[in-house]
Amino acid sequence: MDKKRLERLFAIHQKLRTMQAYNAQTLIEAIAEKVEQHISDRTLRDDIQDLRDMGAEIPKRAKSYRYVVPFSFLEKLDDSYYGSLNEAVALLRQVSKTKEFLGLEDILLRLEQRLSLTEAEKNATIAFEVIELKGKEHLPKLYQAIQNRRFIRVDYEPFGKPIYQRHIFPLLLKEYNNRWFLIGWENGKNDIQNLPLDRIENFHETHEVFGYDTYFDWRERFKNMIGTTLEGTLETVRLRFSESRFPYVMTKKLHHSQELVEERMISIRVYTNRELIAKILEFGADVEVLEPVILRQKIAEILEKASAKYGEGNAAIS
Repeated sequence: MDKKRLERLFAIHQKLRTMQAYNAQTLIEAIAEKVEQHISDRTLRDDIQDLRDMGAEIPKRAKSYRYVVPFSFLEKLDDSYYGSLNEAVALLRQVSKTKEFLGLEDILLRLEQRLSLTEAEKNATIAFEVIELKGKEHLPKLYQAIQNRRFIRVDYEPFGKPIYQRHIFPLLLKEYNNRWFLIGWENGKNDIQNLPLDRIENFHETHEVFGYDTYFDWRERFKNMIGTTLEGTLETVRLRFSESRFPYVMTKKLHHSQELVEERMISIRVYTNRELIAKILEFGADVEVLEPVILRQKIAEILEKASAKYGEGNAAIS
């Protein structure tokens, strides 16, 4: 399948996935807006038939087009007989951050993993890291719950503790450090919580509702955060790096807010949560926290405790 046809199918699917009926002219205009390509009625009928061939239930001989039952075009594309995965992945990468496709990273991940394995078989000089993300099987249904604004009951199993149930209004799916998280408003705690998907045993939608802060700007909160842990205060963090490590930090930024203050010194505007602390500790002796003072003291205390353990170990060995 060529890229233009793939783009047209995406444009049609974006309309039909709302489960509403659309006439031919509306779909042709949607394609023209998204793909900047004007097509004929015959081309539209061919594209609709492509969707039917992929498993979409679209009535025939009707004056309008609609999905009879919900249809996941991206999942079908993953297993379909259609052509180049390279084109599919390139297109998905282009659209995956738009509003309509937020939360579908799992489909893209599977496509990229399949492509990586295929390319690896062709070229033995390339090695790919394949990571199994536990809990990612929940992604499609959680994504639908977010899109449909459904409240859910989650069977959640913390490490070392028994399973218990949590009542959540889901807001966001977020991946960090090879782990998926569900971000949502939790009943009873009256606040935003993050639930690692590898701790979710099961969940189901519920018609039970509860009050939550609809004005809370959680998108802004996560924009100013490394990781997913909702703790700490929003601070300007100043870090000074060693001469050998500094070039790496400049080519791979710690956060989108990163700015160069002076030679070997950067600032980032983030919440001082545990992921930030872990990220700083990754650099070991190659970084010094200058501000804020409380964060500097916390890092110093952690390093002192770690150093003391090695001292105790040496004493035990001797």
